[in-house]
Amino acid sequence: MKETLRQLYAFSVPSLLLLCAASLAVNARVLLSAYWIRRPLSPTLHISLSLAAADGFASAVLAAGLTVNSLLARWQHDQCVLLLLEALRLAGVIITVAHLLALAANHYLGILRPLHYLTIMTHRNTAACIAALWLLPTFFFFAYFSFVPDQGFQSPECHYTFLRQYKFRAVFSSLFFGPLLLMLLIYSHIFVIVQRHQASRLRFSRMKYVQEWNCPQKKRSRQMARNVKAVYTTLLILGSYLVALMPAVLIFVLYCDDCLYPLPTRTNERINMFFIFTTVNFLVILKTLINPIIYAARMHEIKAATKRMNATVRGVCCQRAAGRREAESEAGGGAGSSSEATQLRQLSGSAGPSSFRMRSLRSPSRNGSLRASARRTSGLRHEQIGVAL
Repeated sequence: MKETLRQLYAFSVPSLLLLCAASLAVNARVLLSAYWIRRPLSPTLHISLSLAAADGFASAVLAAGLTVNSLLARWQHDQCVLLLLEALRLAGVIITVAHLLALAANHYLGILRPLHYLTIMTHRNTAACIAALWLLPTFFFFAYFSFVPDQGFQSPECHYTFLRQYKFRAVFSSLFFGPLLLMLLIYSHIFVIVQRHQASRLRFSRMKYVQEWNCPQKKRSRQMARNVKAVYTTLLILGSYLVALMPAVLIFVLYCDDCLYPLPTRTNERINMFFIFTTVNFLVILKTLINPIIYAARMHEIKAATKRMNATVRGVCCQRAAGRREAESEAGGGAGSSSEATQLRQLSGSAGPSSFRMRSLRSPSRNGSLRASARRTSGLRHEQIGVAL
């Protein structure tokens, strides 16, 4: 049984690591495309790009945990390193949830106060919000792991028995389900506001004085349409998080030493839990891989920036290939021209300077015509250079 379990880990962990690498590559591509996005960036785009970075961070930490806990399990590791990876892994989950809550609040503000939105969500406020989304969850878990008596980072050997108890897992689940409940309330109110706005637009469209609709109302309507599209994109991302993270959080809460379902100790039970944990990890990694595809398909700025980035990369590759071909052709042409120059020197040496002098003295008219043609050629060359410049 133990050998079977070891073979299952040897097969599944490399597959999950390859999926993590693909997720990192796709999220990195989305982040690199930000260089080609036209400035200034909207607050929604800022938070979405930070969410892509959070997905990449979660994939990297999960890959590190799989490598240390599964592939390198036969070697002894410092438990403080394992505790550090667990703190970063759990912080990565809450960071992504916090980003989704920030996007929900951002959309709510944009729909509720569209004319005052840009005065509230300035670049400085957006940057401060993103910094808080990253720092607060990380600080919370490191603080929690440091204040458990005789465990965590207070213990010299970094004992982490508290991670297998219901108290800690209930705290973690509240950090997940609390923002989820707030997002449900926010999007429900957004749905009500959008329904009211569509009803008012329909009422105005049936009136004869649609063209007399004042400018602030038109601007509000356009802003509302953009915010509604962004809300739909965020709801797709939220749906992927629910499908991927909800099973993981439920299993994390239900299975522990003093939970409803104790952690398995026998080998056959551990094999069953292996398939459950592998499926959960697969869903979490798949979520980080799908979200950048949603960005590229739904967000116009990222779609256009990705096209410009691809065109730039193709242009650079074509220039390098043309440069190599030109260098090779110059190398081949230089050898041919040197041999031709050697042959001309040999011919001029055999003819001698006296014969050339006699031919020039015998045909003065020819020399004059040659000089005139040389002047015309020089003038034409100067004209061509002037046009090229």
